Amino acid sequence: MSIRCALLGLLAEKTMHGYELKSKFDDITGGFWQLNCGQVYATLVRLQREGLVERVPSSGPSQSERRVFRITEEGRAAFEDWMAYPVAQPRPLRDDLFLRLAFCNGVSLETIFRMINRQHDACMVQLQRIRKRKGEPAPGPSGSSSVIRSLLMDAAEFYVEAELRWLSHIEGELTEKWSKRQERQGGRSARPFALRPGRPSPSALYR
Repeated sequence: MSIRCALLGLLAEKTMHGYELKSKFDDITGGFWQLNCGQVYATLVRLQREGLVERVPSSGPSQSERRVFRITEEGRAAFEDWMAYPVAQPRPLRDDLFLRLAFCNGVSLETIFRMINRQHDACMVQLQRIRKRKGEPAPGPSGSSSVIRSLLMDAAEFYVEAELRWLSHIEGELTEKWSKRQERQGGRSARPFALRPGRPSPSALYR
């Protein structure tokens, strides 16, 4: 639903072809939500079938090859409805890590800790990339578009920070579980994981 409505929103601004829609979508989302051309054109075909967009001849030199679309009145109404109503289920937990963790009931703690450590490293790389992009000047003219871009970059940063906090929570809960198990068994074996040298503590992850 989000992608189809985003394409309607872009077409509400002006008539565009598929690659232009893809490029514009990638730009407004800061490059953190990228579409492929096949996905764009498949969505456009469905929107056309529903009467929300229509294909128009291109005025460019490659009009026989380029498929150009414009929004219909029904499409504009659908986009405005989408913008007007709140998100019914904010950020549903459908990411890959959430699903992997759901299959960890029979997995050893050592395996889970390795997975968490790898995911932590990947999140830190992503967080650094986002903060670097936030420090770069926004493309195009300044004004409301640069403010919106800054807010979208904030959302991307907050999302990764939240995942890092969740990873730290998982680590803490599993460490406590491991400690209690060792106490019951009366053992003194090594911890089932080791933090990498130089890895920041949870309190130092965010800023």
